[in-house]
Amino acid sequence: MANANGTASPADNPHFKFIDRAPYELGYLLRKLPVDFSISRPLTPDDRLIAEAARSQAMNANDTLLHGLEALGQVMFVAGANEQNEVDAGHMASLGCLIGHIAVEIQFMQETEWSIRETLAAHDENDAVQAAKSKKGGA
Repeated sequence: MANANGTASPADNPHFKFIDRAPYELGYLLRKLPVDFSISRPLTPDDRLIAEAARSQAMNANDTLLHGLEALGQVMFVAGANEQNEVDAGHMASLGCLIGHIAVEIQFMQETEWSIRETLAAHDENDAVQAAKSKKGGA
């Protein structure tokens, strides 16, 4: 079902999954978008759903980071200024979400690094084969 602005609601979008792993899903979705994704390129209905899911995941990732950092600042303030050292349970929950979120971002960065490394290695191998063919043909 579409929202008032014509976009699919996240619940109805088959590409919007794993809300608790927003940074990982965002990267996954970005890689699924067309290489030439832009305002001047027509979108297929599925490309639109992917872009909408990526936008939603980016918003979720930002919310987690901002709330977690705000909670971290609050906890640090309370720990330093409060003789009773009473920390709000909501802040502790936000800190837990922040730490989990950072771990998921690290996982995505590891996978991205691996993917780029493998692509570069394949290009190096292809270049070596092409160079060998050129040398063989030129000799």
